[in-house]
Amino acid sequence: MGTVAATYSLMPEDTAFDFQALVAQLPTVVPANVKVAKADIVPMAFGLKKLEVAFVMEDAPGLVDKLEETLRGLPGIQNVETEQVSLL
Repeated sequence: MGTVAATYSLMPEDTAFDFQALVAQLPTVVPANVKVAKADIVPMAFGLKKLEVAFVMEDAPGLVDKLEETLRGLPGIQNVETEQVSLL
């Protein structure tokens, strides 16, 4: 099996969202064998920001789906968008 890199954009429910707390929490809530490679807070427009997070994991069946399900269940996150998924 290979290694997968996956990048997601996480949109908060409001502009007062605490991104730093989420970044600190991510390594403890993602499925086993998934590592947070990079997390950037990206300004958008009108004070809105999003969190772009890159994950690295083994190419195991269902692991990407499990990660996406976990991300969609995070409190305060309104939308999760897949930016890129590729084999390394």
